[in-house]
Formats: sequence, C-alpha cells, structure tokens
Amino acid sequence: MQLSKIQSTRKKQTLKSRLPRNADAAHQARNTFQNYILLFISCAFIGWVWEVTLTFIQHGYFANRGVLHGPWLPIYGFGGLIITLFLQNLKERPALVFIAAALACGLMEYLTAWYLESIKHLKWWDYSDLPFNLHGRVCLLSILAFGCCGLLLTYLVSPNLFHFYNLIPLHSKSILAAVFLTVFISDAIYSSHFPNTGTGVTTNIHQTTNLDP
Repeated sequence: MQLSKIQSTRKKQTLKSRLPRNADAAHQARNTFQNYILLFISCAFIGWVWEVTLTFIQHGYFANRGVLHGPWLPIYGFGGLIITLFLQNLKERPALVFIAAALACGLMEYLTAWYLESIKHLKWWDYSDLPFNLHGRVCLLSILAFGCCGLLLTYLVSPNLFHFYNLIPLHSKSILAAVFLTVFISDAIYSSHFPNTGTGVTTNIHQTTNLDP
C-alpha cells in the first residue's frame, strides 16, 4: 500500500515537471510559426517595393506590380520561406547558398509564369528582350539576382527580421500575423477571380512586352 502511494506521488511529480517543458515547447512552436508568417509578408512586401521602384525608375510612372491588388508579391514571400527553411544547412557554404537559391527561385519563377500564362492568358513579366532567357519566363540576369537575394536573406535580412519579430510580445505578434494573413488570403481569393492588370503590370500573351504607356 505504501509502495503504491510512493509510485503514485512520483508519477504526479514527473507529470508536473513535464508540464512546463511542454508549455515552453508549445510557446516556442507558436512563436516560430508567427515569425514565419511575418517573414512571408515582409519578403512579399519588399519584393513589391523593389518592382514598383524599378518600374518607376525605368518608365517614370507608378505601377502596382503583381497579380494581387495589395502591396505584396507572393512569389518573393514563398522564395523567402524556401531559402530560410531549407538552405540553413548550407549556411557555412555561401557558394552553395547562392546556387541553391538561384535554382530554386528560378524554377519557381518559371513555373509561376507558365501557370499564369496558361490560366489567365496574360504575362505579368517577360524577359524576351533579355539574353539567355527561357520562353521569356526566366533569364540569366533574374537567376543571378535570385542568388544574390538568397545570400542577403540568409546572412543579413532574415536574422535581423527574426530579431525584430522576437521583440514583439507573442500575443501582439499573433494578432498582427492573423490580421496580415487574413487580408492576404482575402486578396488572393479575390485576385484569383479579378487579378490585378493594366499598364506596367500585364501584357497580352501574344504581345511583346512594352511597359511604356
């Protein structure tokens, strides 16, 4: 009888000792998930700013780049996630980070362009005028740019963004991530039926790209 009481007490103590560990693990998992949501949104926004700025410098007018209507380009968001999640093991070898980022993002860009052209019959980008392009969907210059972005994201941007995200209280960060994700998904659903098009944004699939009005 006494032995069973001792065993029961030990089991309760063991369970109590595990609870804080489980709570810490759940807290860390939740924090990591929120960080990746914010990373996706941040990379998508940075990509949008980059393309809008580039269009303005080249052609002198504002164009809301991208398929979606909001200030984000999901291809940059997914690219940022792929690089951050899957290339961390290569961090000690920058050359491999460059090559892997260039190939992974280049493939994603080609497949995305092919999908949009097949479904929407429009081009949101066209590299036909640039050397070493493949069907106008990807080119050597864009692939090299993806490699450079992979290096920047891995060694500079991503660590600083995560440091900033971790300064935000988890409850506030959860609300922020939920709001951003809800608005983004709503935009994606709406844009799947009514995509963002127009001057400086799209061209007909049978036309040569011309971004000038």
